[in-house]
Amino acid sequence: MIAFNGSINSESVESSLNVLQAQLSDLSPAMEQIAEDIREMEAEQFASAGVSGGTPWAALAPSTVKRKHGAGGILVSSGALVDSLTDPAARGHVETIDKLSLEIGTDLPYAGFQQTGAGWGFGEALPPPAPRRGHGVPMRPLLVLTADREDRWVGFVRQQINGNCEL
Repeated sequence: MIAFNGSINSESVESSLNVLQAQLSDLSPAMEQIAEDIREMEAEQFASAGVSGGTPWAALAPSTVKRKHGAGGILVSSGALVDSLTDPAARGHVETIDKLSLEIGTDLPYAGFQQTGAGWGFGEALPPPAPRRGHGVPMRPLLVLTADREDRWVGFVRQQINGNCEL
């Protein structure tokens, strides 16, 4: 929390500082913009199979393609995962916004394995060459913070502060 203490002999300066302090104490409008942008980012990540985040997802294993009968793309079988990251009303969607923070994502248990990889795929975007030992899932990052997105989110906060403070 930012607090201004002291004595000011100007009503206009004091009023402006009070407005600024109030704006800094409730950033929920900017957090809502950031949440919407994250949902759009996730939709782009799925549509591009990871390319938009900078780490293209590994192709499906032949056994997975066979099991899916060619239906659905990478990380899309029932659609539950993509929906939980892009639709606030979907099962598994997590989104909490308060005055100073945002929590967003999914509570689907298998999402974490896709983000980091598992078994022989832990931390690896591409499967190792055959023969592989044991089972694994290649890393297919779902949530990737790019510099462009970070700049955009900072811009949302700046826009809220600048747009609502008349100094």
